Formats: sequence, structure tokens, C-alpha cells
Amino acid sequence: MVMAAGAVGGYFGSVIAEQHDVVLIARNEHLKAIQEKGLEVQSKTSGNFISQATAVAKPEEGYVADIVLYCVKAYHNDSACDVIAPAIRPETTILTLQNGIGSGDFLSNRFGEERVLLGAAYIEASRGNPGITEEHGGGCRIALGNKLGIDTPRTSMVSELLKSSNINHEVSTGIMSALWKKLVFITALSGMTCLTRARFEQVLDNPQTYELAIQVMSETKAVAEAEGIRLPSDIVETTMDDFMLHKSELVSSMHQDLLSGRRLEVDVINGAVSQMGKIHNVPTPINDVITSCLSLPDGMATQSAE
Repeated sequence: MVMAAGAVGGYFGSVIAEQHDVVLIARNEHLKAIQEKGLEVQSKTSGNFISQATAVAKPEEGYVADIVLYCVKAYHNDSACDVIAPAIRPETTILTLQNGIGSGDFLSNRFGEERVLLGAAYIEASRGNPGITEEHGGGCRIALGNKLGIDTPRTSMVSELLKSSNINHEVSTGIMSALWKKLVFITALSGMTCLTRARFEQVLDNPQTYELAIQVMSETKAVAEAEGIRLPSDIVETTMDDFMLHKSELVSSMHQDLLSGRRLEVDVINGAVSQMGKIHNVPTPINDVITSCLSLPDGMATQSAE
């Protein structure tokens, strides 16, 4: 079961559905379009195809999920968990692919830590018109594991599912480090594109905002170290090198949400760095400013949705 069939969930769920039975959770016009015509996938990695995976607003009564790919935006956590709860049993494994930090703790508190695997999805994707998912980065992959860093029957089961679906992945013995490495990346990409309302290529081509992007990443690295997370000493430099190589291709989903007037995941990205920085007395001035500035459009989007 995939909760939910947006950009990330729609792509991975559709690829898995080519080999396995998959239930996609969706809603509104997106759900209607999938039910009528299937989910259209436009992918640089997997090619273009129409997925015939089952799409529903909620699991049917009596349905039990073996594996749940949990891909919703963080601000939908409470309602999303209410939707999937009837399909969760002791044998169910939940793999969270959410952005930011804290998803694993939230799901563990709701469903039990033994059922939850942590994951980082490396994918450039967006949801197009209703019934369409676009993957445009190429080279999609997933890192997954548990906090203990050990292989278990659950990690093996999920790994086998991904392997049989030809999804590039690794079972990580240091998944928390992988999540923080991604956070270093995404605090700069998402935070700076939203703060400046500019494409990331423009951010990197401007000397002042280039330096701010470096500072955002340096702050995130410092907070990770205060949390006891071991990251490469040169992670800021190597991440920036990667940015410069692919700057014209990089797209932030949070920036797309901002431009579309939707809610933002800033609280679990830059906001998480800001909050944990205060706990550890680690200064995070740029992440603080990004979090504060984006609270305005996020709040406006929240009010519009109510």
C-alpha cells in the first residue's frame, strides 16, 4: 500500500505495481483520474507507462497491508495515519520516505517502533495534472534501514520487494546519517529556493545567495554533529560540488508548493534544524530566518485550505 500517490509515492508505487499487487491511496481529482484512466507515469528512469494499480481513498474493510510506503507531506501526518490505521497489523512494515527529520519517531509513536523502517528517497519528481506523476531527475534510489543499523526480516522483506521491482536501493547500517546527509542537501535546495523565490541555478549563480546556501548547509551539519550523527567532514563541499554539476536540473518540491500556494514542509526541514539548534545551543541564523519567513506563506496556505 502506498500512502499516498503523489509525486514520490505515485512513482515508486507504480513501478512496484508492475510486478506486485499495489493499492494507491489518493484523493479528489487525482483519485478520480487514476480510477478512470490509470496513473500515467512520465519517467526518465523507468520510461513512460500507465499503471493499473488499484486506487482508493481509503483501504477496503478487512484489507491488511504487508508493506506501506509512507510518502505523505509531514503536515498531513495525523489524517494520513488515521486513513491507514485499519490496514496495519503486527506483521505490517511501514517504510517512511518523508522529507526532513522526525517521521520515524512520529510513526513509531503511532504504530510501534518495531513496524517502522526509515528511508531516504533520492528522486526528482512532481505531480502534474490529476492522474499524472512526473519523474525527471533519473537515477532514482532509496536508502533504508532501522535505527539500530542491523538487518532484520523486515529490512530483508522490503529490500526483496524493491529488488524484484528493479528499484535501485541499499539497506543502510547508518540510516540516520543518510537522512542527515539528505537534510544537508534539502535545507539548502528547498530553503534557499523558497526564500528567494528563484530557481536553484539562479541561487548558485549569485555570489551572495551562494554563500548563504553554504551557511545553511554548515548549520545543518553542526546540528547533526550535536545530535551525535557522524557525517563526512567535507559534506558541505562535496554537496556544493554536486549542486554545481546538476544546478540546472535541480527542482525543489517545497518551492513548487510555494509557487502553487500549497502548504510547506518547512517545519521538518529548516525548522527542524532551527529547533534542534536551540536545544543544543548551536547557532542556526540562516535556517532561523528561512523558517520564520516561510511561516507566512505556509500559514496563508493553511487558512485557505480550511
